[in-house]
Amino acid sequence: MKIISTQEVVREGKVIVEASYQNELKKMYFILVSPNTAVVTRATDFNPELVNRQYYGKEVIPSEFTHLGQSYTVVGINDGAFNGCNKLTSVVMPNTVTTIGRYVFMECTALKNITFSNTLESIGYESFVQCSQITSMDFPASLQEFWTDVFKDCSSMTSMTCRATTPPHIIGSTWEMNNQIIQEIKVPQASVEAYKAAPVWSIFADRIVGY
Repeated sequence: MKIISTQEVVREGKVIVEASYQNELKKMYFILVSPNTAVVTRATDFNPELVNRQYYGKEVIPSEFTHLGQSYTVVGINDGAFNGCNKLTSVVMPNTVTTIGRYVFMECTALKNITFSNTLESIGYESFVQCSQITSMDFPASLQEFWTDVFKDCSSMTSMTCRATTPPHIIGSTWEMNNQIIQEIKVPQASVEAYKAAPVWSIFADRIVGY
């Protein structure tokens, strides 16, 4: 993704950048969180009059971008960044992203494919609620934690792969996912028993298999 131009606004003490790309037909929005880092955010954070459905089709998040001569590394995705973008079909995250916030892909009903960062550590509350087209997810070895209801109402999701050798901590006491739909959870072969014994993961012990 080659960014063509940028502009900024300041709202509630936050610097928010609109970055135009693909011949300025598409735009992505960022909050600058430090002198050299940024997170993807909602269109409405930049301009409250915009509809928060600016993201569509395949979105490739850049690992970095330049604004006013300064380079910023993209390290996360802010709360609700893609919420309600019902024409979004796939997302590719750069390997600089370590966190996904709350409600990030909520009600992205056309979303089918997500390529996660291989340094991703944390996934926030209800991040994928009602992503009804997703059939499987493949989480990187770096994942350390996520919330129980992250997959709530993902009505087509039948499998997932978690590559972390230590079972990620699941925040909450139950797993808000239809346990009649999920059929298989693939984990590293040497970690199968650890996953089967881990809190919350143990709910799906009979479906945890090694790869």
